[in-house]
Amino acid sequence: MIITNLTKKFGKKHIFDHSEFVFPHGKVTYITGESGRGKTTLLRILAGLDKSYSGKILDGYKKISYVFQEPRLFSSISVKENIEISSQNSKYSVEKLLDLLELSNEANSSVSSLSGGMKMRVALARAIYRDGDLFLMDEPFSALDDELKSRILPKIFEILKGKTIIIVSHNIEEANIYSDSIINLNYLQ
Repeated sequence: MIITNLTKKFGKKHIFDHSEFVFPHGKVTYITGESGRGKTTLLRILAGLDKSYSGKILDGYKKISYVFQEPRLFSSISVKENIEISSQNSKYSVEKLLDLLELSNEANSSVSSLSGGMKMRVALARAIYRDGDLFLMDEPFSALDDELKSRILPKIFEILKGKTIIIVSHNIEEANIYSDSIINLNYLQ
């Protein structure tokens, strides 16, 4: 996917000014940078959630899986139902995803009974279950402790191998391990 001539303003402040981005197909790209540099805005533009910009997105994707900064789950239904709601026909089983994300015992739990990190893992499971062509993830692993990350991140990237994945993160070490490329918005002119 290529973005050309991207210009985005909030009031008089230019977040992007005729910027160019390349996101290689089937690869993992991390977007890093200080707060306020446009990381989440860029994801929202790629997802079609923000249309108030100028520029072109080439080679867009038809089916997007999105993990927001906050889990955005339905508290009135179970963990399993929250995952299944994203797709009617997935190649993944809910049970396999819950096992992968170490949530096997929570399938029938109410989302409201879960910790923040558990809710984020449900959001990850829902995005994987949707099986998009493009995965957009905004700080998807920030609520997970280091030990848990070391166990599940390799499994997540293995199951998503060959997908185009764009991840916003402040964690440079994580980006260096799991990305094929890194875009640091601090250096964007």
